[in-house]
Amino acid sequence: MSIYAIADLHLSFGVANKKMDVFGPLWSDHPARVEEAWRLLVKPDDIVLLAGDISWAMTLEEVMPDLTWIDQLPGLKVMIRGNHDYWWPSVKKLETILPASIKAVHHNSFSINDISICGTRFWDSPAYGFASLYNNKRAPYPEEDLKIYRRELGRLEASLKLLNPLATHKIAMTHYPPIGLDLASSEAGELFERYGVSQVVFGHLHFSREEKLYFGHARGVEYHLTACDFLGFKPLKIL
Repeated sequence: MSIYAIADLHLSFGVANKKMDVFGPLWSDHPARVEEAWRLLVKPDDIVLLAGDISWAMTLEEVMPDLTWIDQLPGLKVMIRGNHDYWWPSVKKLETILPASIKAVHHNSFSINDISICGTRFWDSPAYGFASLYNNKRAPYPEEDLKIYRRELGRLEASLKLLNPLATHKIAMTHYPPIGLDLASSEAGELFERYGVSQVVFGHLHFSREEKLYFGHARGVEYHLTACDFLGFKPLKIL
């Protein structure tokens, strides 16, 4: 069993006028490119982590074609909510509509064999403010955002507490990056270290590899940026 990850699929099979190629030719026909790479890499007994921004849908009816598309791809999929996943209902309701091959993690955890996975959406951090990368200036961190960040940090720890303590591989997913580009210690990073997480998967940042946006290993934790455009629309093998 191998574990792959890819985030920010931004699917729109059930929504009109939401094609990603409005953001440039890099995104042209991106679902077909993701599917081609996915089928080449992922085996039926593998796991694929989806770190948020699954769909542009606003309702459960709109998202079902996207979930069906994901379901027909190989592997067991474990997903978390992103900031654009407005369709996401309560976990109880979500469990009743998800196809068999998709599991949702939302402030809780999912375990299989010797692997335990937790996750939450998280939020931009006041320590490094990735939002500033998009406008090339660092604005003061709004008080309202600080409240959301603190709430999400608490949800992250609640999720981490639910990891199987006996698992060989403990993996955390966030949609927003939980650490800065320099990999300096962060509040989220300290939590990962405290709870024995070895792999962290996240998305949200839409930059190409040519822009040298880089994450890596720090204090026993491997950090993976898995936004699909950053990965060239190919799932990344993390284990």
